[in-house]
Amino acid sequence: MDYSLNSMLINTLSTTCMKKIVSLFLLGFLTSCTSDDPSQTYLEKVKLILKQDSTSNPVEEFSLFFEDLSYGPEARNKFDLFLPQNGNARGIVVFFHGGSFLFNDKSDAYQEPYVEVIKNLLSQNVAVFNSNYSFLNSTNSKGVQTALSEGNILLNHIKTIASDLLLNADKIVLSGVSSGAGIALWNGLQAEYNEGVLGVVALETQSSYNLYTWENLFSGLNINEINQNSTEFQLLFSLFYGDSQPTQKQLDLVDFIEFIDSSDPDLYIFNNAGTQFLTSSGTIDLNVLYHSVLHSDALRSRAIQEGLEFSGAFAETPNAFILRLLE
Repeated sequence: MDYSLNSMLINTLSTTCMKKIVSLFLLGFLTSCTSDDPSQTYLEKVKLILKQDSTSNPVEEFSLFFEDLSYGPEARNKFDLFLPQNGNARGIVVFFHGGSFLFNDKSDAYQEPYVEVIKNLLSQNVAVFNSNYSFLNSTNSKGVQTALSEGNILLNHIKTIASDLLLNADKIVLSGVSSGAGIALWNGLQAEYNEGVLGVVALETQSSYNLYTWENLFSGLNINEINQNSTEFQLLFSLFYGDSQPTQKQLDLVDFIEFIDSSDPDLYIFNNAGTQFLTSSGTIDLNVLYHSVLHSDALRSRAIQEGLEFSGAFAETPNAFILRLLE
């Protein structure tokens, strides 16, 4: 007998059998991890997926609340999540807070007037993702582009976990206030990022983050002069592009009004600040500069030009707009 041949055959058969056993084991393990257990409640399933217990709800008691979940590697890449108690959400709303990319927090949404919007959405079985993002002066920030891009990182994360949470990633509305509105618009107006996005709600928004385009909106505005005369604006501008002298490429990357075309989702835009950025004493009114109706008028004009559906407070509430899109 050829013992070497016999030994080779035994080793081959043993290896083959072992591979089959390992494959069957892995198949069984994966099946046990992903199969639906009819005895599990929705809360139990969600806790398993998110690897976190639900915590005390800051808004109302009739939804599941998960706090400070991570969506990226940076310190402020955190979001809070509200889910209907029994699943079956009719859609997803993503909210980004305001604060000039320098201040504030997602917890602002739990105060008036925004808390009533969230309560209403939760009462209508809408899931809400409420997110932080890197500030201009955060570690590793490269200017406003960092926060804008983190909106896309969050969207990708949502799409990764949506199915397991019984959420429909094809029914998303992006929303935000001031700088948060800019994040929502920048992501919602780009085809490479906005898959599944049905609408954008932008409150107290800017029309572009190419700040030099604001000179076309406000009579007598000169960005370089304001940069010299306003300490607060100077702080913002010095960090905004990661460089005091932005290149044209940097300006084009954040000029989101120029992204608008007929394939974009529906827009809801509302600003109520005036048009005069200089006060009677000659000081700069940054609230007007950042939130003027001139910004919303420019966005509305471009949207209408491209044939987009456009809405605002003149037509309906933000909640009515969102619920109409999620029907």
